[in-house]
Amino acid sequence: MHNRRYTKWEEEIERCTRLYEGFADAAPFVKAVYQCVDRFGEDHPITPQPAVDPEEAADMLRAGRSLGANPAIDTEDAVELLKGISEALVKANPELEGTIKVLEENLEQFLLNSPDKVSKEDMWSLRQLLVKDTELEQDLATFLFSTTLSSLYKQYLQLTAEVLRTDLWQGGDCPLCAEKPHYGLLRPEDGAKELECWLCGTKWVHTRIKCPFCGNEEQDDLGYFTVEDQEICRVSFCQRCRQYLKIIDARKFDASGGIILSIHNLASLSHDLLARQEGFAPGSGLEWVNPGEITDRHKATGKIIS
Repeated sequence: MHNRRYTKWEEEIERCTRLYEGFADAAPFVKAVYQCVDRFGEDHPITPQPAVDPEEAADMLRAGRSLGANPAIDTEDAVELLKGISEALVKANPELEGTIKVLEENLEQFLLNSPDKVSKEDMWSLRQLLVKDTELEQDLATFLFSTTLSSLYKQYLQLTAEVLRTDLWQGGDCPLCAEKPHYGLLRPEDGAKELECWLCGTKWVHTRIKCPFCGNEEQDDLGYFTVEDQEICRVSFCQRCRQYLKIIDARKFDASGGIILSIHNLASLSHDLLARQEGFAPGSGLEWVNPGEITDRHKATGKIIS
């Protein structure tokens, strides 16, 4: 029997399978990983950090300053979750067995050599090292580490997230943890652009015609394009800073019951490939494309935001 949270994920995966061409092949892997994350959360309850003072937090946001929350991560939890996700992937795709074995060996060494608590920067440095020194590909490394960090951060920062006045925030980075977004949506009820932090899950409304990365508001420098016949997802780009993020147009499908954007992100990785082929870099810093893939061109429909 799936618990309520997993059932929600499963429903979103099924919806994305219908909405995005080609996602059906990846859906079993995504299901296996989300189920693993769900089990980990049940077996390893994490005590959230104390919430910050709501008034103090509100003053910071009004002044244009993100809280910049960067909690220390339990090293053993991070390694165990990474290994669990890796094992789930191997069960879904035995061809990954060799790569995952090397990954797990490196994780054991990291656990032995690290203190009880590490930072997200430590975890990301480990990711970079594994990509450099092993056969772990960029896209798989991003999937493993972003999923692990996000799962832990959402638990650590839960109490603060519940009292955060995101309506006071107008910045492009996350008001809670200061990460740059990789995706957002156009809300079905009013078409507003709502960004979502890939790390802690915080959501906030952002000016429709504005780059969240460099603050550019010149309409001629801002635009979006879509993959042909896949127009639910827009690659929103800025010509000035040459960075992009993905915006899901939730007006184009039945979005009742809420939307899990992290799954839409995984279902639309062809859009990341197209963005890289067009010379744009992910403003979030999350690299979902392997270097050897940026050669063939996909057909896109280009539009300027108005």
